Amino acid sequence: MWGVNMTVLEKSKPLVSVLINNYNYGRFLNDAIDSALNQTYSNIEVIVVDDGSTDNSREVIASYGDKIVSIFQENRGQGSTFNSGWKASNGDILCFLDSDDTFYPEKVEECVNLILSKQANSPLIIVSHNMDVVDQSGNSLGYMKTSRYKKYGGYSNFYQFACRYKFVPFATSPTSGNVLTRELAERIFPIPEVRTSADDFVVRLGVVLGNLYYLEKNLGQYRVHGKNHWHNNVPKAHPKEIWLLQEEFLNMKLKENNMKPVVSFFESIEAGTYYKINGSSFDYLKQGLYVFFSCPDLRTLQFFQKVVQVTLKNLIKKVFGIKRPSL
Repeated sequence: MWGVNMTVLEKSKPLVSVLINNYNYGRFLNDAIDSALNQTYSNIEVIVVDDGSTDNSREVIASYGDKIVSIFQENRGQGSTFNSGWKASNGDILCFLDSDDTFYPEKVEECVNLILSKQANSPLIIVSHNMDVVDQSGNSLGYMKTSRYKKYGGYSNFYQFACRYKFVPFATSPTSGNVLTRELAERIFPIPEVRTSADDFVVRLGVVLGNLYYLEKNLGQYRVHGKNHWHNNVPKAHPKEIWLLQEEFLNMKLKENNMKPVVSFFESIEAGTYYKINGSSFDYLKQGLYVFFSCPDLRTLQFFQKVVQVTLKNLIKKVFGIKRPSL
């Protein structure tokens, strides 16, 4: 850890833990592990947590021997793999890597340098960077996944945002584009052992408890295959229970950190995603009205305008017998 007795040289090379979560991605796993091992930054431990895979993942992981820390567990979901990786880690800085993604060689070094330059302000830091998008064979698709940092007005800490709008946005890149200091991770973990979208719990709590820094560089590859392509593309269609679990978890952690619990997803803009997919047009319109009149400003006005536009489109399609509604 960064202690007061550490030398300047030791502080400049903190241990970094790369936490790779895997379930049945044996065909991509070599690329992910190799990218973590072949960094320009040397003080690294690579921890691979396999969540009960039934493909060749175990053999791929075993082939690395003591170059990595291997954890094999029964299938319990992504949240459990995050918790297991965090518990086994020793690093001052934690990098998350989905097993179908990869890091560029300079990724860890760039993130460490940024964290070291900012830690005097606060040790509670989350870093987010861009990622190039590739297909399942690793070929570039010509665009990138960016942090959502700028979309929400460039906040560094999102607590005041949450106080005003009653939700915490997913304001970063996908899982593999996020890096945490251990001090921040210790305030987050363990997280609920959800099957998927564990990054929601890490990111949303990270940006409200810590300071978010956006590194505007492409430092990895986000692989598109099957149904994994959600970020900046389509909304996450979480069931209501997941939204409520996030709300409960965030408010619990806020109270633990002597902060007022202010999150109420179903009274916020964020609930628009749920109602647009799961509710009726009336539910969606009612949500838009409630959000705007409870907190009238440009952001909620734009949300209300969008709600009205979608509702009118769906009404027109219904009147003229078009079956598929607009999303």
